Amino acid sequence: MQQHSLSRALLGATLVLATAGAQAADFQFTGDLVNNTDRIHITFNLASASDVGLWTDSWNSGQNFDPVSALWVKSGSDYALLLEVDDDGSVAPGQGDFDTGMSFTGLAAGQYLYTVGPTFLEPFASGQLLSQGFTQDGTAPMAITLWNQPGYDINNNDQKGTFYRIQLSGVDSAAVTVVPEPGSVAMMLAGLGLVGAALRRRRRLSGGGPGGPGPAADRAS
Repeated sequence: MQQHSLSRALLGATLVLATAGAQAADFQFTGDLVNNTDRIHITFNLASASDVGLWTDSWNSGQNFDPVSALWVKSGSDYALLLEVDDDGSVAPGQGDFDTGMSFTGLAAGQYLYTVGPTFLEPFASGQLLSQGFTQDGTAPMAITLWNQPGYDINNNDQKGTFYRIQLSGVDSAAVTVVPEPGSVAMMLAGLGLVGAALRRRRRLSGGGPGGPGPAADRAS
């Protein structure tokens, strides 16, 4: 089994690529999300029809977030939705009731995309094409550690863990990307802009701006 650990990179997606030649193999991807609107995107290829399993086993009785998943197949320049699953802990041993997963017998050759994210207990995909986005697009992101996820146990304050583990079996190659929600990227960019402005103001006040002597020059005189 190919194993890869992934954490979300600042201001963008982190990509891990795994290949197993022409023969089908098993892959495992692990990492941590940050916000409830973040998603994991895994592309995989099938050179020929294959029995395929896709699942999470990280819910861990509510220690981590409750995931939902969708499978898409490449269609021209887009991806078409094949199946969306919220809760299915029957795909493989080690899953919990609120894990997600799906299995196929003789899934046709092609290029596929498997998307996983925290469930809002509503449709994950906005439409039948990936270009139509997800129902959570535009939602103000909230840290998973602070979020009361729909369906959480109010007595245990659970499902606030950020860890995920996603398993794939019977695929030829797999690549994973963590997608920050666009709003969170905008906020991070705005935050960096404020930091930059503060540093520039500090330099001007200390005489270290363009053409200014700065503290080092004062000490040397």
